[in-house]
Amino acid sequence: MKWLTMLACAMAVSPIAASAQSQCSAQSGAQRAALIELYTSEGCSSCPPADRWLAGVAAKADPGQLSLLAFHVDYWDEIGWPDRFAQAAYSQRQRERVQAGGSNTVYTPQVMLGSRLDLRWYKPAQVAEAIAAVQVQPAPLQIALKARRTTTGLHVDVAAMPRGKAAPQANLYLALYEDGLSTAVKAGENANTLLHHERVVRGLWGPWPMTASGLHHVLEIQPPPGAITAHLGLTAFVQASSDGENLQALSLPLTHCMLPANTSAP
Repeated sequence: MKWLTMLACAMAVSPIAASAQSQCSAQSGAQRAALIELYTSEGCSSCPPADRWLAGVAAKADPGQLSLLAFHVDYWDEIGWPDRFAQAAYSQRQRERVQAGGSNTVYTPQVMLGSRLDLRWYKPAQVAEAIAAVQVQPAPLQIALKARRTTTGLHVDVAAMPRGKAAPQANLYLALYEDGLSTAVKAGENANTLLHHERVVRGLWGPWPMTASGLHHVLEIQPPPGAITAHLGLTAFVQASSDGENLQALSLPLTHCMLPANTSAP
């Protein structure tokens, strides 16, 4: 965990590049950052407007203050169009998050903000108010991320350290997301539509239970075939075990971190 302490002296909340090593790193601040989770599907006709909303928010978001992740679920696949980004694990995550929040209603598009399961994305003022309410709260822990390009993919360090003596009953997760994706849908409810996607979750690791001494994990990540490094990013977040409340989040876009920026990942 020594590198976490060193990062505190060396960097700001926003990601920075260490171009000599083609490496980048970021650390969360003293206040909580918000995490928005969108559960969506290319087979759902009501999802594209929510996808566009997420893209608009993501384009303006400070990665140290607001993280956004789009989980594509697979329970629409048999309706007529299999979503190439969908995973059964994301459908299961949605069900578990709903259950932890005391509900049994699973639908798309569903937008969550911590333990809130029904964020009304189509009401921008309410969304902004909900995000701001999270960001003014002190964070019970800090997160640090480091990433560098390797010959086979990405070498990633993720760490989380409680700010108090006791560790919160919570779990650390790490997501790999991809921006700039599009699909020409041929069948189903969105037939003959070109869909655009941002912050699509392409991999999720965890949960890792928090401990009083903190956590430090090193991963070798293989990006999806054909992925462009500059379109990838990492999001680490810690959620309470009881109700899924988000305790801290941090995103690290790889846009300016990996050189050359337009090189496809191995």
